[in-house]
Amino acid sequence: MKRLISLTGMLLITGIAFAGPKPALKVFSMSCPQVWEGAKAAVEGNYDVLSLNDQTRSGSFTTGSFWTGVRSLTFALRGTSDACTVSVTGHFSGLLHNDKADFFRRLQDALTLKPVKTALIHAHDSAELLE
Repeated sequence: MKRLISLTGMLLITGIAFAGPKPALKVFSMSCPQVWEGAKAAVEGNYDVLSLNDQTRSGSFTTGSFWTGVRSLTFALRGTSDACTVSVTGHFSGLLHNDKADFFRRLQDALTLKPVKTALIHAHDSAELLE
């Protein structure tokens, strides 16, 4: 009986140790160059940037703090002219930290706010021309 419990415990620990993080995927109905601009804005505005690669449209960043623990995430964009799939990989998602969902929410906010921000800049520039 002791051997069975010990073997079960070792198998459980081994399974946890070798189980890597699973990527979260989200498809956006925009081209990847548009989503890339939103992703860069979301990362630069909310996280500590480790890398952003314009050629591969991928990057990595950290979130968290001394108190909550610093967590790193990586993301990549793949897609066609009318759809772009964003994959985010990180070790923590769940009850305490849902970093992947937070990134997707911030990316969505950056994509929806970007046209408004651009329109406001153009309106401001137009107002200056009228003066």
